Amino acid sequence: FTMSLSLVLVAVLFLFLFYRLVFRRQRAAGAKPAAKPVLRGYPLSEVRKHNTESSMWIILRYGAEARVYDITEYCDMHPGGDVIYDSAGKDATEKFNGPQHPPTVHDLVREYHIGWVEGAGGGEKEKEKKNSGGS
Repeated sequence: FTMSLSLVLVAVLFLFLFYRLVFRRQRAAGAKPAAKPVLRGYPLSEVRKHNTESSMWIILRYGAEARVYDITEYCDMHPGGDVIYDSAGKDATEKFNGPQHPPTVHDLVREYHIGWVEGAGGGEKEKEKKNSGGS
């Protein structure tokens, strides 16, 4: 069982690295990355509306902060397949931090960060970071 789990983790890591390589080549070939959105607060009701393949947002909690990510463009590339849609419009923290994801997944998701959940704590901290130029 340990051997098969190791093989699965290696396969997931390989797929992740492969997709990252493909994106870097596209960008190097002249594809412009999307402009980074201005971070802002979203009511939970708004986040919940983005629960389809054409518009998928998730919430990831970092301590008291509830961050919102628009991962619509990433979904088709998800190495785990359609299971990613189970978290559409919801808090995906537990699944995101599961053993199937390598530690580098936090770096990958950073580019999809669009704001925070209003009233979920951490909003003021996010506003301060935005206004001071941090992300």
